[in-house]
Amino acid sequence: MVRLPKYDLQTLFEIRERSKKAAEDAFAEQQKAVAKEQTRLDEMKAELAAKVEYREKKRIEYLEKAAKGEMNVHTITQSQRHIERLKEEEAAYEVEIDKQRERLKEAEKVLDKRRQEMVDANREFKALEKHKEKWVKKKKKEIEAKEEDAAEDIAQSQFLKLHGQ
Repeated sequence: MVRLPKYDLQTLFEIRERSKKAAEDAFAEQQKAVAKEQTRLDEMKAELAAKVEYREKKRIEYLEKAAKGEMNVHTITQSQRHIERLKEEEAAYEVEIDKQRERLKEAEKVLDKRRQEMVDANREFKALEKHKEKWVKKKKKEIEAKEEDAAEDIAQSQFLKLHGQ
């Protein structure tokens, strides 16, 4: 096996390789963060839907009681206030959902940034990797050419010894 000299840019090669790995890891972590924010948003939307459903059930329940004559003016007023309070809670929760949407958007922006960093690091590494491959081929050719020259010199000197010149 032909022993190659040390690659002149080996340190830079290793740095770029580590940078590529770090960028890939950062991207993977940010993907997890985006997924977590999306899951939380989905959960919040489901909670809001449950709140709306609960309010609607209560509204129907109160209407049925009122239609049956089971409610007086005081309880009708209380039930109306209760429905209004539930609507206010839903509105406040919608604000929280909007904040969660913003957190998700920010996480997605960071993800895009991490993706670009990963692409850049990968491109830089691949360029240097290709350079190293070309360098290895060139060095192998040089070494093979030297070995061929040496073999020719040996063959020529043996030929000359045998033929007496």
